[in-house]
Amino acid sequence: MKSILVHIHDDAGQNARLQAALDVARYYSGHLTCLQAMPFAAYAGEPFTGAMIAYEAYAETMEATRTRIEAQLQKEGAPWDWIDSRGSGSVAVMMHSQLTDLIVLSPTGKLTDPDAALPIVGEIATKVRAPVLAVRDDQKSFDPAGAALIAWNGSPEAAQAVRNTMGLLTAAKGVHIACIEEDFDTHIPAREAASYLSRYGIKAEVHARAKSGTVADTLSSIAAEVRAGYLVMGAYGRSRFAEFILGGVTRSLLADASLPLVLSH
Repeated sequence: MKSILVHIHDDAGQNARLQAALDVARYYSGHLTCLQAMPFAAYAGEPFTGAMIAYEAYAETMEATRTRIEAQLQKEGAPWDWIDSRGSGSVAVMMHSQLTDLIVLSPTGKLTDPDAALPIVGEIATKVRAPVLAVRDDQKSFDPAGAALIAWNGSPEAAQAVRNTMGLLTAAKGVHIACIEEDFDTHIPAREAASYLSRYGIKAEVHARAKSGTVADTLSSIAAEVRAGYLVMGAYGRSRFAEFILGGVTRSLLADASLPLVLSH
């Protein structure tokens, strides 16, 4: 975890995202990249038009945000750089994430805002190879060495999540695998995931449970029981459209999770 990318956007989750990214960068002696995108660039037209006024107002807000955050970064003791980009936040993150070990985003946002966190985290988690750390707006810090809970359903997405987060899992003071007992006959059993982790010196405890309420509810209950610092999970085992229409574990946890999520697809 030497290269951490954090999305900069003037919203309620900004402080939590930045703090989590800094915590990871300092723990791993890594480098932090702050990415700020200008979504209104395409609307810059003739002077004195409404579009131009909106563009200038947004640019002023972005500049104020950058000034404030750069002043904070000067005091944080972690190396960092800043990228200004044009276009939507999700496109900018995808463009600059090719050599990134971890992307820090927020799990919630207003669907009416084209750069809100929820649309961004969903799209990024399904289209980039780096894991995504989604932290709640009220998160004060993130401990990379905290206990980890892996949501395991034997799917390719779950396996990919484990492989992508080995940098975190090897640092965790405890690793737990939550397996909600349903029909997994065609999937990889949790014991094989534990065996895989053991080859890296990670002793993982398997928690097999019957579903109580929703899968998301059961996972949250296990997380509280083992005092997990974060939840590792494969994102969107079915299409994001299907989850939007039918509901799904990823969508539920992005909306209601009480702890940080580490997502991979």
